[in-house]
Amino acid sequence: MAAAVLLSKHVNGGHESVRFAVHRMQIAVRTLVTILLVLLRTAAASVTCAAQEPEIVVEVDRQQLYEGESITYRITLNHVEKPAPPQLSGFDRFEVVSLGEQSLNSRQITIINGRRSEVIRRGHQYNYRLTPTEAGQFNIPAPTAVVDGQTLVGRRIAIGVIAPADQDVVLLEMKSSKAIVYPMQPFTISLTVAVQQLPNELSERSPLSVQGGDPVHLSVPWLDDDQVPSGLSPKIAWDDVMNPLVSRSAGGRRGSDGMRVNNIDRQSAFSIFSGGAMVFLPPSVRTTRTNGDGERIPYVEYTFEREFTPQTSGTFSFGPVTMKGMFGTELSEGKLDGEQIYAVAKAITVVARDAPPEGRPSSFSGGIGVFNVTASLNPVSASVGDPLTLSLRIQGRGTLAEVRPPDISSIPEVSQFFRTYDATEATQDNAREFTYSVRPLTTDVREFPAVPISYFDVENEDYVTVSTAPIPVKIKAARQLSASDIVSQQATGTDSRLEVSEAGIFANHSNLQDLRASDVSISRWLMMWFGMLMVYGLTSFGLVRYRRLHSDPLERRRRSAKSHAADSLRLAEQHQDSAQKECLDAMNLAVTGLIADFNRVSSAGMTSRDAAARLHAVGADASMQDRTAAFLDTCDAARYGATEKGTSDLLIDCRRLVNDLGRELEKRC
Repeated sequence: MAAAVLLSKHVNGGHESVRFAVHRMQIAVRTLVTILLVLLRTAAASVTCAAQEPEIVVEVDRQQLYEGESITYRITLNHVEKPAPPQLSGFDRFEVVSLGEQSLNSRQITIINGRRSEVIRRGHQYNYRLTPTEAGQFNIPAPTAVVDGQTLVGRRIAIGVIAPADQDVVLLEMKSSKAIVYPMQPFTISLTVAVQQLPNELSERSPLSVQGGDPVHLSVPWLDDDQVPSGLSPKIAWDDVMNPLVSRSAGGRRGSDGMRVNNIDRQSAFSIFSGGAMVFLPPSVRTTRTNGDGERIPYVEYTFEREFTPQTSGTFSFGPVTMKGMFGTELSEGKLDGEQIYAVAKAITVVARDAPPEGRPSSFSGGIGVFNVTASLNPVSASVGDPLTLSLRIQGRGTLAEVRPPDISSIPEVSQFFRTYDATEATQDNAREFTYSVRPLTTDVREFPAVPISYFDVENEDYVTVSTAPIPVKIKAARQLSASDIVSQQATGTDSRLEVSEAGIFANHSNLQDLRASDVSISRWLMMWFGMLMVYGLTSFGLVRYRRLHSDPLERRRRSAKSHAADSLRLAEQHQDSAQKECLDAMNLAVTGLIADFNRVSSAGMTSRDAAARLHAVGADASMQDRTAAFLDTCDAARYGATEKGTSDLLIDCRRLVNDLGRELEKRC
């Protein structure tokens, strides 16, 4: 019996050993299969990547916009080792402004419903701002690029540009004091905003004081220093232009009189104010205009002006200017009814042309403005063949960067008596200085002659020639040395010995202790003091960091950013079926407020472009920037009925965007 029990245990133990061995073998086989699959996928991906051909990827941030608005146009040369800038031919319907370029080296893997997709980008990206010059449905032409002798062609993109509706409630007019100028000749750009007078007994009120808490928005590119065309110099900085125009009625709160301009907020524009939207009220006059039916309509006109000075020749574009918002149009049963208006002033151009070729003297230096010239020569006494230094200084107000060194060798009095060499150039404040090396050829010379220099005077529109004063010189014959004059002097009566030690060479000392104490270790004292300073600095930094994290209201705002966005989403849900405007406002605030809280800035007046710029500044993914800007533009278009999406669909998109934005900003901020 005992033997049977032992046999049973032995057999059962053997079975357990066999099962354990089989289980280990199964695990090993599964691991091996997994490794092989990973290797195969990696090899396939490598082969796929290696086989990928160069391509042009074309993207826009949106395909529907109003006339006068701009879109961001992005061209990516993908899988290209040596990129070349793309060629944009046929873009006659657009004003094209380069926004810079960047190198790309990214790999994005997405798994949706178990399906894995991979996007690899290695190359160069070029960004542009496109402003359509007309309304309608048309295509953005396909860009091209030549890479390694191969011409790559991108895709065309269809866009829709919505023209503003015909209306006479708001009229925008832009003009220049001069259509053609010369460099350094100032001109003034002015914008007139004419708003129809309020009806009946409200006629004495300002038509910009009835918008409630959402003032009308005006976009004027040339009032923003960052959008002033290159080559132009504003007479006054943009904040000095706008500061006197700040509305004093209610500081931007409900009931204030004025308009938003370029989405300027208090925090970014004027540090003496707290955060919040800025409202501006330029000077106004009451006048009348004749409409298409011949009727005289009363208006209130507001005017913006700014003076510019071209630094170079060229064609400069201003605009377009846009204005949108709610305006009071009709009084019904004591209640003022409003209408959403979108108005556009088309762009205008000013041409700064170069100095005319007619009547141009040979001494023309390329300068346009008003200048004077002086000369100096050093030394003024020398022998024939000795080098002299001639300095010409051209000073004044004008295009100094275009001033060229005069060709003094073409002056007969100079070439007859001096050998000249090419000049070196230097710019100092409002002056250009040219330095020449000259050598006298004869003793007959008594002065260095006057140097004429001509410039173009923009005030009189004529060439003016000024000359330096002649410089008296004394030139004597060159001395000829004999062979006996060329000798080397022998040192006598001097001790040329040097005392050498491992610590260095000390003249006139035989004992090193006379010069320094060799038993003092300065390095130890320095290390000790440096260590004490490091400990003190780290301790102070830790205390400041602790206080900032626990007492800084901006840091608390960042931590509560996602909860604020959730509150805005709940508010949007409440107004989803009852009030479209309030629902759109809440969705807009959910997105812009989230970005503003993480960036610790004001969300008031944040546009789609501002939001994308904030995301770009913190290093957010480019697709997230485009997605955010597109959603905010869609919300804005929904206010004017320019989108087919309903509030329910927008709300679904908003929830997804807020969730993704929150995760992205937590990583970046």
